Amino acid sequence: MDKLPLLVFGPLVFAAALLVIATGIRRAIVRFRSRPTPDQLKATYDAYLRRLLNPQPDAVEQELGKLLPERLLQLYRDKSAIQAVGFQLEKPGGTRWRPKRWQVYCFEPLDTESLNALPYEEELGPGFCFATTGRGSWYWIAASDQRVKSSPTASKNS
Repeated sequence: MDKLPLLVFGPLVFAAALLVIATGIRRAIVRFRSRPTPDQLKATYDAYLRRLLNPQPDAVEQELGKLLPERLLQLYRDKSAIQAVGFQLEKPGGTRWRPKRWQVYCFEPLDTESLNALPYEEELGPGFCFATTGRGSWYWIAASDQRVKSSPTASKNS
């Protein structure tokens, strides 16, 4: 009678343990196989860089039905600035001795692909998410009916 539970539940426990082990092995194999190869990573980076260095502001403005600020267009014309490491946004009109600054992780390409893939048009209105902090937050700049020199910039968490 003492062996009855072992005989009944023993094979079930063994089968459950095998199932857990097999599932873990399968997940590890899928994770390993789904990693991009170095060639795929390079191709993705090259495509991003090509899009970043060839901005399409006219197409973005046409899609938005509004005009982007001149300061944003100047930023994208300056190829070294949009590729810079350690780029920071600074709040204008702040104190000189301790200005408020925000880090930029990377800039988004100025094209319709980025416009359609990026968030917040519904929340913030027409504009463009031009950069990211690298921590799930975006820098968004408003578009307007008339070309303006600068425009309010918002930081938004996704």
